[in-house]
Amino acid sequence: MKRATVQTLYDWLNEIAPFDTAESYDNVGLLIGSMYAPVERILVALDATPEVVQEAISLQAQLIITHHPLMFRSTKRIIEEDYEGGVLSEMIRQRISLIAAHTNLDRSKDYSGSAVLAEKLHLQNVRQEDFIILGDLPEGKVPAVQLKKQISDVEGEMVYLYGHPETPISTLGICGGAYDEGYEQARALGAQGYLTGEVRHHHALAAAGSGFVIFGGGHYGTEALLVDKLAGALQNAMYALKYNVVVYPSACKPFGTQTEQ
Repeated sequence: MKRATVQTLYDWLNEIAPFDTAESYDNVGLLIGSMYAPVERILVALDATPEVVQEAISLQAQLIITHHPLMFRSTKRIIEEDYEGGVLSEMIRQRISLIAAHTNLDRSKDYSGSAVLAEKLHLQNVRQEDFIILGDLPEGKVPAVQLKKQISDVEGEMVYLYGHPETPISTLGICGGAYDEGYEQARALGAQGYLTGEVRHHHALAAAGSGFVIFGGGHYGTEALLVDKLAGALQNAMYALKYNVVVYPSACKPFGTQTEQ
C-alpha cells in the first residue's frame, strides 16, 4: 500500500470540486498544516467544532476535511479563549491538518448537500443551474405538506413550510445552506417549490404571496448528508489507488436532532 500525504487528498478533492470554482469571498483549500504531512486517518465533517477536533484526536486522524471553513472572515488574532481561536490552537498543537471544500463543493453535481438530497428524495430528470439542483418528483404532483414530511424524513430534522400546504409540487429546486434568494431562479426554471437551509422573513412572504413554496430545512439539515457521501467516495478512491488510508465520517451533531413532535 502507498503512503498518502495531505497533497494526495487535496488533489482528489480538487478533481471532484475544483478549488478555483469557489466564490471569491470564500476560504477553501488547505487552511492548517502542510501538504507534505503524511496521512493515514481522515475525519470528514461539516464543521471543525471542538467536538469534531476531539473526535479526530480520539481516532488519531492527521487530517480533517470539512465543508464549512474556519477563518471564513478576516482573522487577525488567534486567542485560545475565543471559540475559533481555541479550535485553531488545538488543531495546531495536535498537528492536525485542515482542508475545507465549501462553495466549490456546493457546485458539485454529485457531492453537494443539494445533490445528496435530490438523490435521497429520488428526484428524476435531475439538472443543475450553478448552485441550484432541480428534479421532478417521482410521484408526479405532491401537496407541499406531503413533500415537507418527505424532506423531514430524509433529513431527520424539522422542516418549515412557507406557502400554502396544498400547493401541488411536481418540480423541486434545492440549494442547501444559506441561499433563500435562489427561490426566484428556481421558480424561473420551472420549480413550484424550493428547499434551502435558512429562510429570511421577507423572502418567505414574497414567495408565499406569489403562490410559490419555500421549505426551510435548516443549514445543518440541508448539508449534513454530504458528509457520509463524501467520506464514502473518498474511502473508495483511496482503496482504488492503493493508499493506506482510513476515512471516517464524523458522528458529531452540533445541535442534536431537531424533529417535529
